Amino acid sequence: MTQELKRSPGRPPKNTMVEEMIEPEALKSAPITRGMREASIRSEEIKRRMREEESNYEFHDDFHIDQRLIPEGWDYNWKRKVTAGMSDPAYEVELAQSGWEPVESSRHPHMMPGGHVGPVERRGMILMERPKEISDMAKQRELVNAREAVAAKERALGMTPSGTLERDRNRTTLNKQYVPMEIPRG
Repeated sequence: MTQELKRSPGRPPKNTMVEEMIEPEALKSAPITRGMREASIRSEEIKRRMREEESNYEFHDDFHIDQRLIPEGWDYNWKRKVTAGMSDPAYEVELAQSGWEPVESSRHPHMMPGGHVGPVERRGMILMERPKEISDMAKQRELVNAREAVAAKERALGMTPSGTLERDRNRTTLNKQYVPMEIPRG
């Protein structure tokens, strides 16, 4: 059972959050020093955040970006910063030419440890942004390229000479649906 943190008379709280903090049972019987009290308060903050995260998420995604944090008209995306400890300058140039720029941690301080200066980085990835209009154009181009690749393969299948790849016995058909695959019994 916990109880509300008791304030010393004449001593104002460190911040408004102090009054909301709770003191662990183990500290009630021991003489409480200022360091112990601050550690207790910080411990409760961390445990509360952990409980909130557990109740909100079944799976924790280190790269999740709350869409409400993205400024209107912009697109955020995680891009590779290092692979096996090595940077890739050619890839960095490609990103810059495609309009991607690093997102500074000063704009989203909750995404990096306190006092961090520089871009938001996580597990070898860097958070980058570019205008949404450019991202939409790139997605449209990727879709056209993917459809053209599928159409080229369809044409290639139709051009296979008769008598090869057992085409005469079993005509090859393409299925463009997501359905369960039949498992051959053998």
